[in-house]
Amino acid sequence: MRTDIVIDRMDPPQRKVIDTKFTNVLGRGWYREQSLKTGYVYQLYAYLRSQARNDDPLANGADGLLLHPAIDGAFDESLRIQGHRMRFTTVDLAGSHAVIRQRLLELVEPTRALASTGSA
Repeated sequence: MRTDIVIDRMDPPQRKVIDTKFTNVLGRGWYREQSLKTGYVYQLYAYLRSQARNDDPLANGADGLLLHPAIDGAFDESLRIQGHRMRFTTVDLAGSHAVIRQRLLELVEPTRALASTGSA
């Protein structure tokens, strides 16, 4: 399986597997009007599990991020399955390049984004 983006950070050791979609993150649910599309959860989980190897310690604890453009509002939910944190969130592509950049930094490196936000 091929993901859109894989970011490896060495200090602290962490891998983030990122996939992007250009559709709405929500669909019609069984018991409610809007729900996270189940197929996206399975897809991101499959990406994370397909990375697992004994000789690659970053893969075994990798986090997953599924990015969508903001359509009819923002969405940001996360869950943890078998030690893998998976986050499903939107980015407002109608914003300025500075706002989009800051949002992406927050998503891939939260501590760095907090530091840069605090100094502004």
